[in-house]
Amino acid sequence: MTRIAIWGLGAIGSAMAEQLSRTEGYEVLGFDINPVTIREALAAGVVQGAFNPAEINVLPIDLLVVAVPPTETMAVLRDLQTNNLVVDVASIKQTIMQAADHLPHFVGGHPMAGTDETGLIGRKKVKFDQASFFLVGNDADCGRIMTLLSPLGSHFETIDAAKHDALIALTSDATHLIAQALVATLGGNMSEGARPFIGPGFRNTTRIAAANPELWTQILLANRVATTEAVTNFMIELQRLRELLVNNDAEQLLTALTAIQQIRRELA
Repeated sequence: MTRIAIWGLGAIGSAMAEQLSRTEGYEVLGFDINPVTIREALAAGVVQGAFNPAEINVLPIDLLVVAVPPTETMAVLRDLQTNNLVVDVASIKQTIMQAADHLPHFVGGHPMAGTDETGLIGRKKVKFDQASFFLVGNDADCGRIMTLLSPLGSHFETIDAAKHDALIALTSDATHLIAQALVATLGGNMSEGARPFIGPGFRNTTRIAAANPELWTQILLANRVATTEAVTNFMIELQRLRELLVNNDAEQLLTALTAIQQIRRELA
């Protein structure tokens, strides 16, 4: 029997717990700071039992998954003294790895399966299957994580923590700030009767601006150096396009938009 403990039953933690609980040969224990969440998770079969965090250092398990916001993750990891295999799921890795430096078998994890939904109910929007799942750690421990979490159906990939944070700043963190800036711009300039003019393009582009503000404040500040650089690069590109508009340069604007279109198509 494979025994996994999941600390934090928000969207990611409960989605992982539920999928593993449905796997033959797995027993999943859960803990959440909210007792109501634990009761609901047990009732829904998301977890098969609960654990006391005070006993986590001696709990007989194969893996501990820490699935709480970044600041709380670092606090949990600093207090751990376990020899068990441990993985987190936060979207930043350098500061997390530093907080877990004393743990002999820690792997920094980041499943690219998040959602703007929160809490236990948010698990229904989380899709691990075919999603990238990044791992930072030694080869042996990463290999064990890949085996233990294989029922998720994710694409596991090992990566350096600094490279991970730089890429995530570009593809995720800065994207959130840009979406939020778009919404703020609309909010600051929207007149009565403007709502019918908000189409699917704006809604799709800014969907992530509805994400949990407390969580994203933690994420953005924890990866602020790389995110600042990514936002600066975005502003340079935006200014370049703005100048083409100011100059009424149809030829260069068409060239720029065509090149951007090609890049986007290659990402699909």
